[in-house]
Amino acid sequence: MGDAKEEATAKAAQLARGDVDAVQLTGRDRLTYGRALEAIKSTGVTLDVAANEYAQATKTLAGHSLLDAVNFYMRHGVNGVSGRMVADAVGDFRQAKIVAGRSAVYLKDIRYRLGGFAKAFNLEVRELAAQDVADYLEELKLHSRSFNNHLSMLRTFFRFCQARGWLSTHVNLLSRVERRSGSGSEIEILTPEELRRLLAAASSRIVTCLAVQAFAGVRTEELFRLTWRDLERRPGNIEIRAKQAKTASRRLIPISENLAAWLRVAPRNGDERLWPRSSNRYFADQKSAAAKVGFAWKANGLRHSFISYRLAKTKDIAAVALEAGNSSRMIFAHYRELCTESEAAEWFGIVPASDAADNVVRFGS
Repeated sequence: MGDAKEEATAKAAQLARGDVDAVQLTGRDRLTYGRALEAIKSTGVTLDVAANEYAQATKTLAGHSLLDAVNFYMRHGVNGVSGRMVADAVGDFRQAKIVAGRSAVYLKDIRYRLGGFAKAFNLEVRELAAQDVADYLEELKLHSRSFNNHLSMLRTFFRFCQARGWLSTHVNLLSRVERRSGSGSEIEILTPEELRRLLAAASSRIVTCLAVQAFAGVRTEELFRLTWRDLERRPGNIEIRAKQAKTASRRLIPISENLAAWLRVAPRNGDERLWPRSSNRYFADQKSAAAKVGFAWKANGLRHSFISYRLAKTKDIAAVALEAGNSSRMIFAHYRELCTESEAAEWFGIVPASDAADNVVRFGS
C-alpha cells in the first residue's frame, strides 16, 4: 500500500510539472497534450481551464471562429475606442451640424435618415457589424436614389463616430453595401397644358407659390423659408440664401419673364413669407388643385418640370445645375431629352390672364 501511495504521489508531481511521460496516452495523444501545454504556458492558465473556456466560447459563437470574434473585439472594443450608444451618437452628430451652421433642410434629413437607424440599434456604435448595416438598409425597401442618400448619410455619420473615438478607424461598416445605379423611378413632369389647368384651378393663396416652383424650380422646403425680400433683394433673381438651401450653398435663380408676370399680380396681404401657412396646408392645397383638374399630384413634379424645360430651352447643363442647386452629373443623368425646345417655349410662355398675349391661353380669375 505504501509503495502505491508513493507511486501515485510521484505521478501527481509529474503531472503538475507537465511531464507527459506520466500520462498513459498513445503516441499521438501524448504529442497533442504536449503541444497544448506548450501553447498555453505563457498565459499562466492551466490546460483544463483553457479547454473549458474555449468550449464555452465556441458554444456561444454558434459555429463562428473564436479568433474572428477576438479580432472583432480588438477592432471595436479596445485600442482607444470608447462606448457610445447609437442614439446618443446620432444626437451628438446632429448637434455638431447645428453648431456648424448646416441648413434646416439638412438637419431634417439627419432626423429622417438617422432617426430610424438609431431606433433600430439599441447598442453601442462599436458593437455594430457590417452585416447589421447591410441588412438594415435592405429592409428599408428604398428606391435607388433614396437608398444612396441613406448610404451617404450613414457614411458621414460613421466618419464622425470614428473622429470621436466611438468606432475604430480600421472598421468599415459599409463594406457590404454598394451604391445603386439608376433613379429607381422615372422622373415625372407636367405638360404645359396640365400646368395651365393646375394654375387656373389653384386658389389665390397658393397660385404664386406654384408658379415659383414651376418657373424657378425652388424646392418645397426652400419655398417655405422664402420671403418677398428674397425675390426683390437681387433684381431679376430669386436669392436662395445658404441657410434656406438644402445644400447650405447660396444660389441665384433668374426670374423668367412669365414668372415676373405672376409675381406682379401676386397678393401680399402683409405677409413677409411667400407661404405664411403650414406645410400641411400647402400640400393639401396642391392636391386639391390637382384633383379639380383630374390628375394625381406628381411628387416633385413642378421642380422636375422646371429643370427639364429649362434644360431644353438653354441646352446648358452647368447653368441649369447652378440654378437648381443640383450637380451637373445629376442633371445630365436624369433630365436630358425629357421634353422638346418647343414644349419649353410653351411652358415658359404661361402667364396670368392679366398679362396674357393673344396667342397665350388665358386663365379664369
